[in-house]
Amino acid sequence: MASSSVWALGAATTMFLVFAGCSGEDAPAEQARPVVGVTPELEQRLVVPTSQLKLELIGSERIVADQARVTLRGEIEGGERFEVSLSAEPQRRGDVGAVYVIIDAQQWLWPRAPEAPEWFALMSVEVSLRDEVGEVARGEFAGARMRFVRSPGPQLSVDGEAPTFVNGSLRLEGHGVLRPEEGQTWAVIEQGFVEATPGGRRDLVGERLPVRWSGSRERAELRLEPAIFGVHPGAYEVRVRLENELRGEAGTTRGQSELEFGGALQPTLLASLEPVAASRGQIVTMRGRGLLGAGQGYGMILRYEGIFEPAAPGAPQMSFEGSRALERAVDEVRSDELLRQEVWYSVEGRTLEGLGATPGVFEGSITPIVFDSAGESVGVGWQGRFEVLPTRQVVWLKYLPAFSRALDTFGLGNVEREIRDRILEVARRDFAGVNIVFVEDEPEDFSDYAVVEMGGPDPSGNRAFGYDNTFNDQAKDTGNLYLNDYLGGINRQSGESFNVLFGGVFVESFTYFSPTLTPGNRDASEHFDRVFGPFMPGLGGEAVRGSEVGRGPRLVQIEEAVRVAGNVIGNTMVHEIGHSLGLTHLPGDWEAPGTIFHNAEPGGFIMDAGSERSFEQRAELDGEGPAVFNPQNSAYLREILPLN
Repeated sequence: MASSSVWALGAATTMFLVFAGCSGEDAPAEQARPVVGVTPELEQRLVVPTSQLKLELIGSERIVADQARVTLRGEIEGGERFEVSLSAEPQRRGDVGAVYVIIDAQQWLWPRAPEAPEWFALMSVEVSLRDEVGEVARGEFAGARMRFVRSPGPQLSVDGEAPTFVNGSLRLEGHGVLRPEEGQTWAVIEQGFVEATPGGRRDLVGERLPVRWSGSRERAELRLEPAIFGVHPGAYEVRVRLENELRGEAGTTRGQSELEFGGALQPTLLASLEPVAASRGQIVTMRGRGLLGAGQGYGMILRYEGIFEPAAPGAPQMSFEGSRALERAVDEVRSDELLRQEVWYSVEGRTLEGLGATPGVFEGSITPIVFDSAGESVGVGWQGRFEVLPTRQVVWLKYLPAFSRALDTFGLGNVEREIRDRILEVARRDFAGVNIVFVEDEPEDFSDYAVVEMGGPDPSGNRAFGYDNTFNDQAKDTGNLYLNDYLGGINRQSGESFNVLFGGVFVESFTYFSPTLTPGNRDASEHFDRVFGPFMPGLGGEAVRGSEVGRGPRLVQIEEAVRVAGNVIGNTMVHEIGHSLGLTHLPGDWEAPGTIFHNAEPGGFIMDAGSERSFEQRAELDGEGPAVFNPQNSAYLREILPLN
């Protein structure tokens, strides 16, 4: 947590607030905005009484809407036509994905259904997305032939060998599997047993195994659920019937097929690690058989037994043998063949503890131990060498829809990709020699990573350029002990301590530098209007057209606007990430982190206060910039995040 790159300076603050108070003059332009075309897609073609139809709107990634109006029209084959209109709240896949709408078939479609067990209809859909001003997007599709079934029954057969490890999967194929939101397809054991050591022989008649959705009504998985079959080596044999249970007690339908399978159960096995060198907070993929997570009355732990040799010269060797072995719960089990385990650590005061706390080499074994009410079984472990690397900071630049809308106000929406590329270039250049990585997609190989929300307006109304609102017990994270900072959203500790709740980077605030939009502002720069004026509607410009990207008479101007926008936004993002890493750094911070967040002596440095960083420096114009970290901050960054 640290202070922001604040836009307001002295008398210019008052002038801009007066100007902002007249923003209602822009309302007519907002009313005249174009309606974006989107393409609705409906994945499902088989509808049961409890179906939740997901209408995904392709091309809506940049749309911000608070209401969806949907019209469904159907022509029943051999019957009547019907029409349904409804309003729904738009949802989004993550924070930056496409918008979608959920339609409850039980509420909107089945009341119009004929009295028949099965029927077909040709469906068309129209959808309109709206915000507080009016319509922002519209789309439609027609001619989708859909099948409606009142009482669906599963018809499945075995596809492959019976599993020989607990939690192993039996592949099934056929048709009639329920989607998770519709209810549950079950395999009910009509005859069967399991015999294991420890545990003995148990009758399984009447037990119900969930048939797991595999992305299609034609494929599914049946697992040897540890809660039913136990977790120990042994043998089993079962015969099951299949049935579909619709949610909300809407009915149960038995299928016509029965399945028989069985075999020996082998001990749990851990076979391999990937990668065999990773830093704290990084995820290691472990492969084996019979792997399982925690459940009601059962679970698995991993026992680390061996020697740890720290990388630091002269540091004492650590023994994790015998009673000193480390035992760790499993983080995530994807299947009986794959689990994901963090190189774990914990922050205790001002120090780190755990396997990932210290770079070095662990040599020994990692053994799975499974347990339930009958006892525990020691599995077959992995043997080898694993290296704990120096800390790597991963930063996810999370681009929100408001970021795209902000670029539209600059007339640069069609070169968003190019601007984002320049932001990455700036970040990688400024942190050269430091073990930090910037990505645009949510990391899958790290459990702990920083997030910067790249947005449009400042939600606080302060018109800040950016703000680090992270707060981990104290404002300055000297040593970068916490890797999972979130620069965005709301942080109440930040609000209580600094009266600023919201964090991230706020692109709309950079209009502060326009002398036309902020007359009398001493920090305004003629370069802002020169660079962005040809494209910014608010300055009388014409937005970049898609056909102009990479060509045309305005190519040089467009390239400069991309470079300047990327430089200014990138500089702000780098500054805020610097705060989250513990900058500006002072020698006394190692003992007691202070509350000085900017350089006392400015000089064209990244961590200078906002009032010392001109538009020209941020934009890298007139020979100013690029800003760099001062020697003290640069040395600190290389100390806490050394390259491998």
